[in-house]
Amino acid sequence: MSSHLQQPASPPTVDVLPAPAVSVGESQRVFTILLVDDEKLVRMVAKRRLKVLGHRLLEAENGEEALAILRREPVDLVVSDWMMPKLDGPGLCEIMKADDALRNIHFILMTALDKPDQIAEGLSRGADDFLPKTASEQEIAARINAGLRTRHLLLQLETSNRLLTAKQAELDAELQTGADFVRTLLPRIGEVVPGVNLDWRFLPSLKLGGDLFQVNKWGADFVGMMILDMSGHGIGAALRAISLSNLFQEDSVRFQFRSVDPGRILSKLNEDYPLTDQGEYFTIWLGVYQWSTRVLRYATAGHPGGILIRKDEPGAVLGAKSWPIGFCPGEAFGTQEMMTQPGDRLYLFSDGIYEVLNNQEEIWGQDRLQRTLEKQRGRSMRFSLQAVVQESQAWQQKMTFADDVAVVGLEFH
Repeated sequence: MSSHLQQPASPPTVDVLPAPAVSVGESQRVFTILLVDDEKLVRMVAKRRLKVLGHRLLEAENGEEALAILRREPVDLVVSDWMMPKLDGPGLCEIMKADDALRNIHFILMTALDKPDQIAEGLSRGADDFLPKTASEQEIAARINAGLRTRHLLLQLETSNRLLTAKQAELDAELQTGADFVRTLLPRIGEVVPGVNLDWRFLPSLKLGGDLFQVNKWGADFVGMMILDMSGHGIGAALRAISLSNLFQEDSVRFQFRSVDPGRILSKLNEDYPLTDQGEYFTIWLGVYQWSTRVLRYATAGHPGGILIRKDEPGAVLGAKSWPIGFCPGEAFGTQEMMTQPGDRLYLFSDGIYEVLNNQEEIWGQDRLQRTLEKQRGRSMRFSLQAVVQESQAWQQKMTFADDVAVVGLEFH
């Protein structure tokens, strides 16, 4: 409350009547009505007319006294005179509607004048309804009850919003816990095998998606690397992605696929994971690096592919257009291979990093992603990955992403 407002000399007059409260919606409750008028006789007449409604009545002589009551009493509806000393009715209404704690209290202005310009002024200053001082008891009861029904609905809405906010907070906490758990499954940053270093950035969205990646030793001579994107969002998509990622552990690869050929592995996945009736599928890029020969073999299924950055050559996309896993039964996925050179960097990424829009609805795109990576030649892997994330954020002018963002970097020495 503003410091210039005067506290009333005595507590507000309160009448609690034994008559039953009127039905508001489907419930019955006693509301609190505040009468504001500088004339005691007018307040007495108004109280007599409102007694039949069976609600709790408070009184104030002017707007300042009314504000003091509103700050300490739970009021549902205010009936206020227009002309009053210190603070008039429209002024009281403006202050209430500007206050988050008071704005939803129904406000009715009483006036002896029935002029369109005065009504327009009252509405522009926040009044919810009007009552002429000459109104009949039936009209007064009708307008008061209509105002209380509105107040009742607003109270129900506030309760629903509080419940929804609490539920959303619980859901956000669960999603954050899920994201933290997914992070514990990601590979350790650093040297995978002598001559191969790994770094990554993983930024799960608030929805928690199905993006996941793995880099693991497969026996004495191979390193398996994959990144997948499960359709959908939420806990279900994340759990499906986790289940799939477990297939790329060393023991699972030997038992499940009995091969380290990327194309054969994806073909097997395509048989085992057809498109579901719910439309669930996933995309994946899979690579196998042979340590002794420095040969990288790879295959893709609906994934945008990896980007290879060399010291003195333009970047190259590793991966061809293909169907996601499960889209085309019987599809045979082919394997491509290349010889790595010292200093080569392989970047794997989810589409969340480049499918971001600026204010003109332009997508950042894979080409800009590649050019950003090419500009990072000579810089550390950690700096290069962070630069990609920052460029994407700058393009959309947001720090957060609508989808999961995963960017993985492998450097061959």
